[in-house]
Amino acid sequence: MNPRTRWEEIERLYNDALDLPAHERKALLAGASPDIRHEVESLLSVDCTVGLNGPPVYLAADLLNGQPGRLEPGDRVGSYQVESLLSVGGMGEVYLARDADGKRVVLKILRRHLIANAQAVDRFETEARAASALRHPNIVHVYEFGESDAGLFIAMEWLDGSTFRTIMDAGAVQISQAIDYARQTSGAVAAAHAAGILHRDIKPENIMRCKDGVVKILDFGLARHGRPVGPDPEMMGTSGTITGSLSGTLLYMPPEILRGEPATSASDVFSLGAFLYELFAGKHPFAAATPLDVLAAIESRLIASAVSTRAGIPVAVDRLISRMLDREAACRPTASEVQEVLEKDKPAGL
Repeated sequence: MNPRTRWEEIERLYNDALDLPAHERKALLAGASPDIRHEVESLLSVDCTVGLNGPPVYLAADLLNGQPGRLEPGDRVGSYQVESLLSVGGMGEVYLARDADGKRVVLKILRRHLIANAQAVDRFETEARAASALRHPNIVHVYEFGESDAGLFIAMEWLDGSTFRTIMDAGAVQISQAIDYARQTSGAVAAAHAAGILHRDIKPENIMRCKDGVVKILDFGLARHGRPVGPDPEMMGTSGTITGSLSGTLLYMPPEILRGEPATSASDVFSLGAFLYELFAGKHPFAAATPLDVLAAIESRLIASAVSTRAGIPVAVDRLISRMLDREAACRPTASEVQEVLEKDKPAGL
């Protein structure tokens, strides 16, 4: 079996087994060759935390190329010394490291074998350029983009906190806090748009609350400068269908992107609106049993007002979120207008 065929078989079995209970996985893999079965079982056991937004099946690429790519504590990347692995994703690893002055930083490493992939390098460089071009208290700060023996790397601000996926999964967020978090997040999006940059992947996993209460937007890996842009090729399969790696992103994807239309700043506003709805209401406006049901919900399901789901949400905020989720991009407010409304409803003392 040639390497490409072997990789495709690993990927197919991994995706088939991913949602099955343990006893059914065993039956599914029983017919595979021992080496492929071992690779799939290894991938299924990987705990990929939030970082690079890629499914663990991509780790097989390193196995097939004989390049595990993992750095050890004490290894150096440019002027940075690695302390520990934070997360693993489809494009590489994320490490905690220290700079020459001992300050903690986060290193994002592009896998060595992907350096030959022009699209992967372009996405990686785009993230570095987009984030480093922005100087805003609510956007993660990029210190350096460079190349080392480990591969291409981005050195960025280390944040001590939790993503909003973790925060919201832990329970309801107080409405006064939600207004503050929403105000900070919309301010960051407005700043990016003012600089001509679209984020294109706004979701709870890419927004973090630091322990001091400051909200930071992360991961500009899909960012583009403000000209209208079409769906990212990495989001689409060869047939034009949305790939399984978008299971989290799909819930926050605006209808125009699902229709294959270009992304604009209004697309970011829709994604932000879906996040704010979930933040305030405690449930997602388009939650559904299957990806196809999610698609149908985004395209046509009547959206219940956030205040009908949770009492106490200010009327102005409820109306704002409804406008942000308008299926017609032209009818949505700008990120700056969102920020203005939230400033008016800002609780005293914030």
